[in-house]
Amino acid sequence: MRPPRPEFDAIVLAGGRARRLGGSDKPAALVGGRRLLDVALDAVAGAGLVVVVGPARPVPPGILVTCEDPPYAGPVAAVAAGLTALSTAGSIAPSADDLPVVVLASDLPALTARHVDDLRAALAETQAPAVFAVDGGGRRQHLLGIWRRSALDAVRQTGPNAAMRNLIPAGAAHVRMTGIDDVDTPEQLAAARRAAPTRAVDPVTARRRIAGGLTPLPEQILPAGTASGAVLARPLIAVAAFPPFDASAMDGYAVAGPPPWRIAGPARAAGQTGAVELLAGEAVAIATGAMLPRGADRVLRHEETARDGDVLTETSTGRDDTRRLGSAWPVGAALAPAGSTVDAAVRSVARAARVPDLTVRGPVRARLHTSGDEVVPGDADIPPGAVPDTASDPVAEILGDAGVRVTRAGHLADRPEIFEAAMTAPDTDVVVIVGATGHGVADHLRSVLAGAEADIVLDGLNLRPGGSLLLARLPVGRIVLGLGGNPLAAVAGTVVVLPALLDGLLGRTPARPEVITLNDDAARLPGRWRVLPVEPDGAGGWSATAGRGTGHLASMIGHRGLALVPPAGSPAGVERLR
Repeated sequence: MRPPRPEFDAIVLAGGRARRLGGSDKPAALVGGRRLLDVALDAVAGAGLVVVVGPARPVPPGILVTCEDPPYAGPVAAVAAGLTALSTAGSIAPSADDLPVVVLASDLPALTARHVDDLRAALAETQAPAVFAVDGGGRRQHLLGIWRRSALDAVRQTGPNAAMRNLIPAGAAHVRMTGIDDVDTPEQLAAARRAAPTRAVDPVTARRRIAGGLTPLPEQILPAGTASGAVLARPLIAVAAFPPFDASAMDGYAVAGPPPWRIAGPARAAGQTGAVELLAGEAVAIATGAMLPRGADRVLRHEETARDGDVLTETSTGRDDTRRLGSAWPVGAALAPAGSTVDAAVRSVARAARVPDLTVRGPVRARLHTSGDEVVPGDADIPPGAVPDTASDPVAEILGDAGVRVTRAGHLADRPEIFEAAMTAPDTDVVVIVGATGHGVADHLRSVLAGAEADIVLDGLNLRPGGSLLLARLPVGRIVLGLGGNPLAAVAGTVVVLPALLDGLLGRTPARPEVITLNDDAARLPGRWRVLPVEPDGAGGWSATAGRGTGHLASMIGHRGLALVPPAGSPAGVERLR
């Protein structure tokens, strides 16, 4: 069936130097857990084609990205670049040259699709060449409007130094709107964050928000052997060919010329050096991995030869068991792309390719804290009314298995100044705190984050257990991950958000999720995602074990892994987490 014809296209302006915001990346600023760029993209989600004009940033699939020429040349140049991209992208999505175009800036924190719908309705009711929003103060928003394509073409013909307000076509109409105040200063950004609602989101949305809302760690150069857990920031390029010489692939004989051959000397062992040369009609026994003698044409394996005294003949037909110089890769070959995790395979290949150092991001350094006056860390005696720390060990194990360099940084008492000090520790990328994510009188994490002017990326997950989760970005770039205090909640929150957190910090290529078949529909709850222990059922599927409370990990004992189970009726598959 032919897809419905779209009713409009969109150009989202995401460039500019944000001088009044201190030169920060304004479209990437978080308000209510969303980038300002994502607010704009959500508002035009119904468009046929959407072009983002500005520096490269993560965007959802299907969104076009281009840049004005030269960069930061202003909105007129950006609109022209966006219109050019629309005109040349008809093969990407259904569109047409006569569709109106919504043009909007990515600095409107309260913008919604309803605002865009109101602009479209106003254009449909008039013959005006364009319709622009007017805010509550009576100010016309030149970068929030809808244009007929013919009127917008005139902007493309204008020099880039023109002011957008001087290009508004005669007869343009206006629609008064509320909730379209833009953000230009730190004070306006702070006010928008205070006004933005926060709400729990599903795990899929949470992961997308995390990966798209974090700034990758800076590049650094590390010895390949010590870079475990980091991610390649640049491709791994071979310095040396492999194999580095012609070598025998099997135990057998190196031979020169046609058969028969005369055994000409002692056997060649792997690693043996010294000049040896074979003449035509000569052979020498050779071990796997040994360098071929000069003059040798090929290697025959033992079982495909016959020997009578010093005379060797061939029982196969022309086989050659030689690993040739550079047959695996030549000098300059790209062996692993940027975004690859530096695991044992990457380290092994780097050594084989004679690459001593790697340009990487990470590994991520984390400081793990427990919290709560009722929680007793370590092996200390447990007084009445207190509970032992049973969450930090499994969380530390999960972090370490993912390549995070974890420091067990101690216990935080329920006092704000203790939490403040934990967030200022040097040489740390992520501060992980178990507990204090609730709204009780002793839960200080939210107030401390607010005082630190942190960006709240996530405030709650639609997840059971693990829903009480906070993820914030401090002004210095450090990430704070607050996990539910109960052990199963802490584990569930960690396994759900950690992959996206590492993807965002390391610039890592996201892994494809492992989707499994769950044989019990009763494990799905209406409207609620779950993390459950699972075990193979022996018939190609998996069975889930219902939780036995979140205050302990008894339900995980003896099980093969954890799974992320979507709500009842959801088309999403069941994902095996670990």
